[in-house]
Amino acid sequence: MKRIFAFCLICILLTSSLLIVPASAASDFEIRNGVLVKYNGSADTVTIPGDVRSIGAEALMNNTSVKQVVIPSSVVAVDDRAFYGCTALSVVSGGDNVVSVGDMAFRGTPYLDDSTAKYFMLGHVLLWYNGTAAGVTIPSHCTAVASYAFMRCEYLQSFTAYEGLLSVGTGAFYGCKKLSSVNLPSTVSEIGAYAFEGTPYLDSFSDFAVAGDGVLFGYNGSAANVEIPDTVKRIAPHAFFTSKITSVKIPDTVYAVDSLAFADCTGLSEVSFSEGLVSIGDGAFRGCKGLVKFTTPDTLSYIGQKAFAGDAALKGVSVRGDNLTLSYNAFKNCDALEYVLLSEGVGAVLDNAFDRCGALHGISIPAKTTEISSDALSGCEKVTVSCPSGSKAATALSSHTISTEKGDIDGDELNIMDASAIQHYIALLTAFDGAQVAAADVNYDADIDIMDAFYIQMRLAGYESDF
Repeated sequence: MKRIFAFCLICILLTSSLLIVPASAASDFEIRNGVLVKYNGSADTVTIPGDVRSIGAEALMNNTSVKQVVIPSSVVAVDDRAFYGCTALSVVSGGDNVVSVGDMAFRGTPYLDDSTAKYFMLGHVLLWYNGTAAGVTIPSHCTAVASYAFMRCEYLQSFTAYEGLLSVGTGAFYGCKKLSSVNLPSTVSEIGAYAFEGTPYLDSFSDFAVAGDGVLFGYNGSAANVEIPDTVKRIAPHAFFTSKITSVKIPDTVYAVDSLAFADCTGLSEVSFSEGLVSIGDGAFRGCKGLVKFTTPDTLSYIGQKAFAGDAALKGVSVRGDNLTLSYNAFKNCDALEYVLLSEGVGAVLDNAFDRCGALHGISIPAKTTEISSDALSGCEKVTVSCPSGSKAATALSSHTISTEKGDIDGDELNIMDASAIQHYIALLTAFDGAQVAAADVNYDADIDIMDAFYIQMRLAGYESDF
């Protein structure tokens, strides 16, 4: 009898275990370096794994099956459009440590659209404001105001935040037609595009709209030649978008030029970068069709995707940096680009960085540039790659013409005439084509000067052999 009872109990346990369906199988999650890149499952309840630190951009976008998401304490960020269009998502639990939520992360979800709390928050982020007060002071534990959180709030006249607020998202106060008083603490280091568009607050600034920790988020001036004040530390997205300016001088206090900051400034012909700049964001100077030439500072570490794409007049680029990454399509469709000089501070050149730069004749790439995509020069049929023998560039870009004899300007052999040619070029007595300019940067400092001629002379004299 005992054996029969035990057998029946085992059968019940086995049967009941088959009826328990896990919310999400581990294989449904694509996770890279702590970022949930993609969820491929169809469960109605999704529990984010405990080793995830960030829910990546578009990770669950347009997933119409998910109704509930459980966010573990390990997650601190939810990126752009992570849950966009999840039309069944009504419950999000956990997420107590979230301090950053990207643009439109929950747009089109019942979780956001049906919210009723006055201050609707996820962790430390204010996602939406449902109140009608004329004056608002947000909760003291709030570190971020998410994109569009107060959009078209018709009652709002004044806004105050405590120390500890770090960011104001895209369009956060867009269209708040009565908002005239804003008190942002010095801890705010990020202000998104159009955050205060259509408000009296933005209009109250004479020339430069600057708030928080030196964030320049708008330009109301009429001057064509602009010198950014040295109180500015960051130029926010879209700050000068489609502006009529013709030149801009960026001081050494500025460490970042954010995405699309100067995009489509078609009359912009001169940009002066100072040391101190670390990042040029995606599309920052996209479509600046009057820009002819520029040199980046040695402190630069990142040039974003399509940062200078479509700059049709750009002829020469000198890229210097501090272990700099030149991102995807950074100079795509720069039709007039003839030469590119990369200094030894450039570490990576990614896919299609110079895609369809049909006029490109020469690019100089040092041995210290060790991450180079074989597609970096896609569509550049005329280019000669000037680089050291045995370098990563010589291997990765072998489908193009490779020249490893630095300083050989006329293409026959290295001699004193090459040093003389460089001196004449510096004195503006002769012109070089793009390939010759690339060959003339003998010491890989992204500049053609007397030292390049000197190195040639030293080598010919037998004192210098390493170029």
